[in-house]
Amino acid sequence: MKSLKIILFCILAPIFVFILATYLTISITLKGQKTTICPDIRGKTVEEAQQLVESKGLSFTVLRHERRNDVPYGHITVQKPDANINTRLGRTVFVIVSEGPELIRTPGFIGKTLDEAKAITEEKQLVLDRIITVPSAKAGKVIAQIPAEGTEILQDSKVTFIVGGEQTLYFFIPDTKNIDVTDLAEEMETKKIKYKINYARNDHTTRDNGFDLSVPKRTIFKSSDELVINIY
Repeated sequence: MKSLKIILFCILAPIFVFILATYLTISITLKGQKTTICPDIRGKTVEEAQQLVESKGLSFTVLRHERRNDVPYGHITVQKPDANINTRLGRTVFVIVSEGPELIRTPGFIGKTLDEAKAITEEKQLVLDRIITVPSAKAGKVIAQIPAEGTEILQDSKVTFIVGGEQTLYFFIPDTKNIDVTDLAEEMETKKIKYKINYARNDHTTRDNGFDLSVPKRTIFKSSDELVINIY
């Protein structure tokens, strides 16, 4: 029995001494190291965060970037070690940096009908801010857009459409003194001007007859107005 105790002592004593020595070495080493409080750098720009971390005697490294809709571009989202903990001097603080919200390229709306353009804005999660109507041969279609196609914008950004509207054409009535009524009627047809002819005589002949117009000569009138040719 006595021999067994001696054997166990010989085996366990070195192990105990090793554990004790290791513990004392680590304790002495840690006590000899200087520490600092890791600053809170979340939400700060990369430049601000780096200056603050290095002012505390720590190193600074960007681990990666990530898309974040709630954090502006170039600001810190995550840090390791965490903020406000006791940290060994010289330790590296790793951070993740926001790339900001997802950017999209403005779709092309030009040439689309207004309904088609509206559908695209909803699909792309854009906001239709204004519709400006201007006279154009392309009535009912988008003829210009703000911002321009291909521009990088955020989702939920506002867009403006310039949409073609009905054109109002104007015509000038010349001096009709030497103009034949038949030629005048043909001119109305060519220019798609609405007109009608009133006959004072029953034979409805126009050659060698005089006429006057419902619009005074040398005046301007809309193409949508009806011109009346009175033949007498």
